[in-house]
Amino acid sequence: MWYCPEKYKRPLSDVNQEILNLKGELDDNDAKISLAKFLRGNLAFTTELISGIKLAEFQEITLKGMMNRNFSMCVWGRGCGKTFIASVFCFLQCIFEPRTKILIAGPTFRTARFIFNNLEKLVESKGAGLLQQAFGAKAKRNDAFEWQINGGSITAIPLSGEKIRGFRANVLVLDEYLLLPEDTIKTVLMPFLVAPQDMKERIEIREMEDGLIEKGLMKESDRMEFTNNSKMIALSSASYTFENLYKTYKEWMQNIYDDSAVGDTTYFISQLGWESLPEHMIDSTVIEEAQNGGQSHSSFQREYCAQFTDGSDSYFSGKKMHECTIPDGEAPHTLIRGLSGQKYLVAIDPSFSNSPSSDYFAMCVLELDVESKHSTVVHNYAVAGGDLKDHIKYFKYLTDNFDLEMICIDNAGFQFIDSCNESQYFSEKPLKFIDINTDKEGVDYTKEIKKAKGLLNKENGSICFKQLFTSNWLRKSNEYLQAAIDHKRMWFASRSTADNKAFDSQSKFRIDMDLVGEEDILGLIETQDNLVYQVKKQCALIEVKSTAKGTQTFDLPQHLKRNTSANRARRDNYTTLLMANWAAKVYYDIQTTEIKNESNTFSPILI
Repeated sequence: MWYCPEKYKRPLSDVNQEILNLKGELDDNDAKISLAKFLRGNLAFTTELISGIKLAEFQEITLKGMMNRNFSMCVWGRGCGKTFIASVFCFLQCIFEPRTKILIAGPTFRTARFIFNNLEKLVESKGAGLLQQAFGAKAKRNDAFEWQINGGSITAIPLSGEKIRGFRANVLVLDEYLLLPEDTIKTVLMPFLVAPQDMKERIEIREMEDGLIEKGLMKESDRMEFTNNSKMIALSSASYTFENLYKTYKEWMQNIYDDSAVGDTTYFISQLGWESLPEHMIDSTVIEEAQNGGQSHSSFQREYCAQFTDGSDSYFSGKKMHECTIPDGEAPHTLIRGLSGQKYLVAIDPSFSNSPSSDYFAMCVLELDVESKHSTVVHNYAVAGGDLKDHIKYFKYLTDNFDLEMICIDNAGFQFIDSCNESQYFSEKPLKFIDINTDKEGVDYTKEIKKAKGLLNKENGSICFKQLFTSNWLRKSNEYLQAAIDHKRMWFASRSTADNKAFDSQSKFRIDMDLVGEEDILGLIETQDNLVYQVKKQCALIEVKSTAKGTQTFDLPQHLKRNTSANRARRDNYTTLLMANWAAKVYYDIQTTEIKNESNTFSPILI
């Protein structure tokens, strides 16, 4: 359904009919104006003419909305083509509005570059000869990708750091809007749109008008009306109803439907699920997921059907995890190096497959607070199909930069520690396992904790223990993680990129980039912010089911498990959080357990 309120309706002439009604010969200027009107009114034709791209009807309607409204929001399901439509909008906007400066941003610089790179592919594709002529010089730097076009520019930038505040634009394209910090949107991005790009021309016109009015050659009522040419395009999948995206969505929807709202600012919202796509554009895997019962799950509703959900159907409440997330600007924030005086532990869920569609090799670092027994997720690792040597190098980076008190690893992959010890990175100071069984209960568990207290030794590297994934432990550990979230004992770090002070302090660290596999410090920091969100997202996907024998299972929904592609949903970061939270419990119990020294008071008697 497409809805347009009365206040947005304008008496628009039929451009095509206007062209048909033209008679006789046109001078050069009139011919150019008529052609421009025709091309502007027929965006699908124009796009195909200059780029060779054939647009579907919903894409053309969306582009018209974007180009004729100040604020546009596309809440589209996965696979619906948000990135594509943003790329097409960028070059059409710059072609029809000379000197336009477009700024592309997202939660990470990688996100912004993705739209820019997609635009690059469209421009350089076969059939885009006319489009290529519109573009000029192109520059790709560590802090910005920029492409000159029609007197203006299209620039992709990172959101972090002070440098962003120096950019100016009259069009913002914001990808993954739901992941953008609310404060960054209000204090950093929105000010970009305040000052018109043609301010110099406007001043000159006003000065000319003032002179004409003073001489009596012009009336005050005849002054030129300057239109608001600023635009913001928000692209996103649907979110939870307690997140900022939904708040913005509701505000814009209210502005659209409320006829009493007066103002020059206009809004456009496109909400599109996979069912609305033309048949030839639907991914067969999506159909399979829908046909096999996945359509009832809230994650499917958000990501594929573009529907907002409240997260109430999850074992790990999305709302409660949101409430356990440190607000942006407050500590603890995500870390690429541990803080002096703080204690940390790491949980490891290894995967030794080098296939891109394999499970993640995942690690989770918690910052510990022994006094309150609270823990905070400050660092994560998640790589599918990586080389074992790269995993070892990253683990070396963690051991060098975080004061690790304990290491917990899945018993099924404990050989990873052996591989580390055999490498050049750990040969001088190998890690050792302590033999404890944390699956025991009552008095037996207490005995294991006391034993662990005697065995745990950072000096000789005895800080590792194996966690066996028994059905009993899985039940206990999941219940314990749920309780830790419900009672706010487990916290998720705030975003470093949303806090200039935190970002600046992190970016000054000297990190061996060869160990981490990132291009630069910025990429490493952004990755950590993103992975904290991914951990919560994976937790929210977990379903609890009972087998015929009464055993509980904790796993992804069936419709997600059936997907075996490289971009499939995974749960490995959830697993490492599960282990890390349990390891924190074990560590806190070790620290608070006293071992009484029993003295031998027996004295032998010589007879």
